[in-house]
Amino acid sequence: MNSRILTLAVLLLTAAPLAAQDRSKAYVAAVKADVIARGIIPTPQTDNCHAFQIVARVAWGLRAQGAKLLTKSPAQNGCTWLGVRYSHDVITFADGWADLLRSAGPPANVNEPDWQWTASGPSAGAVAPIDLDAAAAPVLTPPLGDPPPLPPQILTELIAKLFMEVQQLRLNSEALMDALAKVRAEQSDSRIAHAHGLQGSLFGYPVLLKPVP
Repeated sequence: MNSRILTLAVLLLTAAPLAAQDRSKAYVAAVKADVIARGIIPTPQTDNCHAFQIVARVAWGLRAQGAKLLTKSPAQNGCTWLGVRYSHDVITFADGWADLLRSAGPPANVNEPDWQWTASGPSAGAVAPIDLDAAAAPVLTPPLGDPPPLPPQILTELIAKLFMEVQQLRLNSEALMDALAKVRAEQSDSRIAHAHGLQGSLFGYPVLLKPVP
């Protein structure tokens, strides 16, 4: 019961800042508390992508205000998400950029919510934010149930068809056996004739050719 009350208290405390969605340290803290409460990232965090889970959601929440993610080269420090390298602690706007987390990622992995603002022009490498909650939603495949039973009429037709095929196979087998017996009989007659020699006539005289022993 205590754990349920604690979870409800966390959600109530985070509801207002999440709804506010303003450029502030409080909003970053609310997003972090939300992803921890939902079990999306552990406590403590252990890598850059845990920090990115916070930062990307802040950018998504502030997208109407022009928030964007900052891409990096593969060699730079950050988090690779779906093949793209992103900053794990910074988001950008048309008028500057904000560092959202102190001691973000290894080795400290503190990820302390912050809002360190630097005014500037648009940042190179800025890209549209990502809705991680939508992207991470599992694809559920409904379980395969038992196939529906065949109607009695179709089942009867299948059995009749199978019976006819078995009968045809039996007839074909009998025909093959008869043909084989005929071939064997012809071979036997040929051997008998060869054993007794070949009879015939030559210039009107009877001739008998005996096999050479």
